[in-house]
Order: sequence, then C-alpha cells, then structure tokens
Amino acid sequence: MTVDFGRNFIPENLTPLSYTPLYRQLTAAQRLRYNQLHALYFNEQIIFFETAIGRGTLETLQHESWPDGFEGRLAQFWDDERRHSEMFRELNRRCAPQIYAKGEFHFIELPRLPVAALRWATRHPHAFPLFIWLMFLQEERSLYYSREFIRQGDALEPHFVATFRAHLADEVRHVPCDQELIDRLWRHASPSLRRINARLFAWMVDEYFFTPKRAQLRVVETFVREFAELRGLEREMRRQMLALSADENYQLSLYSRKIVPRCFEWFDEWPEFRPLERIMAGYRFQAAAAR
Repeated sequence: MTVDFGRNFIPENLTPLSYTPLYRQLTAAQRLRYNQLHALYFNEQIIFFETAIGRGTLETLQHESWPDGFEGRLAQFWDDERRHSEMFRELNRRCAPQIYAKGEFHFIELPRLPVAALRWATRHPHAFPLFIWLMFLQEERSLYYSREFIRQGDALEPHFVATFRAHLADEVRHVPCDQELIDRLWRHASPSLRRINARLFAWMVDEYFFTPKRAQLRVVETFVREFAELRGLEREMRRQMLALSADENYQLSLYSRKIVPRCFEWFDEWPEFRPLERIMAGYRFQAAAAR
C-alpha cells in the first residue's frame, strides 16, 4: 500500500502550530504539509525516547537479579521498545525516503557530549531513577495519543493509524511495569536522592518534553522552505510557537489528568514533585488522590 499524502499523518490537535493564531492564515495544502512534517518529528521523538532513555535503563535492569523473575518482564519490555523503534523508523523512511536516507533523525539533533552523558546516566538507574518516572510519564501519554490516532483514524493516513494501533497494544503492558519499577526503586531511595532526581526530572521535562523549542522550530524551518510564499512569516511563526509556553490550551494538550491520570496520581504521593505545578499547567497537587 502506498502512503496517502492527501491525508493528515497525525491528529491536528496534537500539533503545536495549530494552537497559534497564524495557523488560521494557512491554506489547506499548507496545513496538511505542516501536519505531515510534524508527524515525522513526532516519530523521531518516540525513537529517541525509546533508544536514548529506554535502552540504558531497561538493558541494565533486566540483567539484575530480581526475586520474582521480574527480569523476564523487563527483557520483554526492551524487546518491545526495539521493535517499536524499528517500526517508526520504517514509517518515516516510507514517508520521506530523501529526508531519512542518511539516518533516523532529521529534526532532532544529537549533540555528542549531552548524549554521552545521558547514555551514562540511564545505565545507572539506582542513582538516577528519574528516568523510570520519565518512562512512566511518556508511556502513559503515549496511550492517550495512540487512542487519538485510532479515534480519528478515518481521517488519517492508514499507515500511521496501523502503527499507533500496534504501539498501543504493547504500551498498555508497559505502564504497569513502570509503576512496579517505581515501587521497587523510588520508594526505597533516600529522601535526598529523591529530591535531587525530582529536580532533574522537572528540568528534563521542561527542557525537552514540553513547549516547542529546537526540533519543533526545525519543523517550521523545513515547512517554510517548501512554501516560498511563507518565508516572510517565518519569524512570526517561530515567535508564536515559542509563545505557546504561556498558552494553557496547548499546555493541557500535552499533560493533564485526562492524558496521564495514573502518573499525576503518583506525583501526588511524593512532595518532591510539587514544583511540577510551576512547569505543568495541567498538574495541581491533589492530596486526596495520593495512594
């Protein structure tokens, strides 16, 4: 089956530019192409998360000795993540062979030193259990996003719907595994280690998984290059994208109790996560929700 370039690749409500005033000025063809480029970036983000963060954490933990054979579930978890990454790589190559002829990342840049530091830290999950929380947050969010692909499936490109349907089937198993890891590692960590990790977690979410920054601005740059008539609007487009850091509707499309209910309930249990209220518009501490 060939790719249907006449359809959106991703639900429109999951794209940041659609939350800006300027988006309403774009033609239907321009909106369609932006949607498709953002979807490619979205797939890159999944690949990056599952390989750069999931790999080190899961490969390390599955080789530890667990009293109840938990390492077997972790090995399956990592096998799933590797399969997912290849699935999204293949989808991007199918949709944009020229863009991905030289590698799996086009919009996401990987500076050598920060990536090396990340790989080292993820291989020390007892010292940096924040990565388990990050897996929990992103994978529960992925459940919601995958269901959005399926819910809006009739309007979307069929390859994307099929891919996210397959992704959902495995992610449903992964979230309980994340929760079990938190129970085993976080709950027994010292209060000082938890505080340090919670601060690092908040910084990582704010810097890399929240408001549009580097990679999503490169999506805009690529988009504008394809439409010469938009070049005069690029600066304003970038400005409005960056301004989404103060847009509550956009913020709530990323993380809220509707999107990641279990993760937010678990944040409620640990006071070290209270500073997330300053970063996430959708998170407000609820004492009654604590386990």
